[in-house]
Amino acid sequence: MAERDWIQTYFAPAASAPGADGLRDDVCTLTTGAGVATVATVDALVEGVHFLSSDPVDTVARKLVRVNVSDILAKGAAPAEALLTLGWPEGRGEEDLARFAEAFTDEVSNWGATLVGGDTTASPGGLFLSLTLTGTCGPRGPVRRSGAREGDDLWVTGEIGAACLGFRALQARRESDSWVDAYRVPRLPPPTVRELVNDHATASMDVSDGLLGDARTLAAASGLGVEVDLDRVPFAGGRPDLQEMLQLATWGDDYQVLMAAPPTSAALIASEAKESGIQIARIGSFRSGHGIEAYSGGRLVNLPVTLGFEHG
Repeated sequence: MAERDWIQTYFAPAASAPGADGLRDDVCTLTTGAGVATVATVDALVEGVHFLSSDPVDTVARKLVRVNVSDILAKGAAPAEALLTLGWPEGRGEEDLARFAEAFTDEVSNWGATLVGGDTTASPGGLFLSLTLTGTCGPRGPVRRSGAREGDDLWVTGEIGAACLGFRALQARRESDSWVDAYRVPRLPPPTVRELVNDHATASMDVSDGLLGDARTLAAASGLGVEVDLDRVPFAGGRPDLQEMLQLATWGDDYQVLMAAPPTSAALIASEAKESGIQIARIGSFRSGHGIEAYSGGRLVNLPVTLGFEHG
């Protein structure tokens, strides 16, 4: 059973609060009574699953923060308060712990958040980490996955595939490869991307499990299908061939913003993104129906069975 099926089968029935949105999104909305919507997200990293045992511990700390920040930014919110759960291996020294804490504190601060609590415990296996991060929304509240409309454009920030290229380099023992850093510490869009999301997006999420799989997820949340022009996708490393496009577009760990917006906003999105230093590309559109279709050279592409990373 895939991860999303676990969630819908076993846990969604217990998520009865309106702010939970049926566990269909990356964040929940908290009830604060202060007139300002606050969202919260949580992500965990497990040694050997989300990072390599050989990865420097300071990069692991930064990755933990960023995979949560990406969820908050994609909702049009600003990171606020963090709670850290740390499962520290019994044989790992205090020097590594100090490096982790220093990098974690710096990274949280860089995104305008602050640590407010958490829990620490010994781990009999590898390093286990979990971060809960809240975010403060603008007046419209969080931009959910489910607001796209038929005819909306599909946009993505940054580059797709940088983490995949970095992982490959590490597997080939090319430690000095320039892409390695993109695997260890995700390259997020600037914090100002939340303003772009707030101003124009009808639906939004981060790209974490693969561009094509996440595009399909975003469309499904709105009861729509989606078309993606692979030739418009900003792939890391230049223009790859079709096989490489599909591999990069289904690998994951990009942590960019994927959003829907009406065609009438296209010029403003491009202008505001340029002014804010945000790389963004219009890569497709939403249509009636369901599922995803991808094109290259104007021709329909046969997609692989697996469109992204799945825990299962």
